Amino acid sequence: MDLTYWALFAGTVIAVSMIPGPSTLIAFSHGASHGWLRSTITASGNAAASACQAIAASAGLGLVLTGSATLFLTLKYAGAAYLVYVGIQLWRSAARRVSLSDRTHNLPEPARKLFAGGFTVAASNPKAIAFFTALFPQFLSPEGTGVGQLAGMVAVVCLSAFAVATVYGGLGAWLRRLELSQRAVTRIHKTTGGIFVASGIGLAASRSG
Repeated sequence: MDLTYWALFAGTVIAVSMIPGPSTLIAFSHGASHGWLRSTITASGNAAASACQAIAASAGLGLVLTGSATLFLTLKYAGAAYLVYVGIQLWRSAARRVSLSDRTHNLPEPARKLFAGGFTVAASNPKAIAFFTALFPQFLSPEGTGVGQLAGMVAVVCLSAFAVATVYGGLGAWLRRLELSQRAVTRIHKTTGGIFVASGIGLAASRSG
């Protein structure tokens, strides 16, 4: 695969990753709550989950998911339930958020919790595996080794997921620096939580496999 194809592949992955969704919203929320630097931990979790999904697609799990309706629906509903759970937690925690300008009482979240949040939210969407399964063959070249090309694609997916989540975390951190009022902060977290719940319900209700 020549440089043009690599650039096109990377552009496709980044463009899809930039679409607002649960993974980008959790990075945004963590950026607003904990600052840009700590949101990169969330971005790392997001990237790790995306890499695992890309590897699973490369290993053929995507074909299994698309061929087994029961397995796909099980993962689909489990992921949907988790997104609803995260949304409810964000909504309930909104009332307990202190002002973003009050740094002395805004205790830092453990790094493992930030990483786990980014990882589990990204991993909760089984459609990502099916997407990579459909995308990768479009860019595989007869020239060169398939394993080498797939490894490169997984690396691009991982780096793209990290970069996009970092950008969203930066947007959240920018709002943090504006020192918004408690009411505005509460609305941000409630809106984010509501979007998570809607995403979970939408995923569960969707008919597409």
